[in-house]
Amino acid sequence: MAIKLKTKIDSFGRVVIPKKIRQAMGIKSNTDVYLEALENGILISPGNLNPIVKDDNGIIVVCSEPLEEFTDFINQDRGDRIKKIVKDLDY
Repeated sequence: MAIKLKTKIDSFGRVVIPKKIRQAMGIKSNTDVYLEALENGILISPGNLNPIVKDDNGIIVVCSEPLEEFTDFINQDRGDRIKKIVKDLDY
């Protein structure tokens, strides 16, 4: 399916996705969309293209990108667990 329509960016930087394309792609009000800057343009993808959870040979797999950086959270949790282990060893 190739639908090409022209639209404009308004003074606030917003782009209106024409109704014909929204309907074809299943994009409704408040649907998340992803923007990707490419060498020759901008790709706009609906957030519902990939399922969040899928069954992979009987194993439930979450297919999602983190909403925020979680390295600090992991490091903090690791530090807390190490402190607990050291405290438990220090009879």
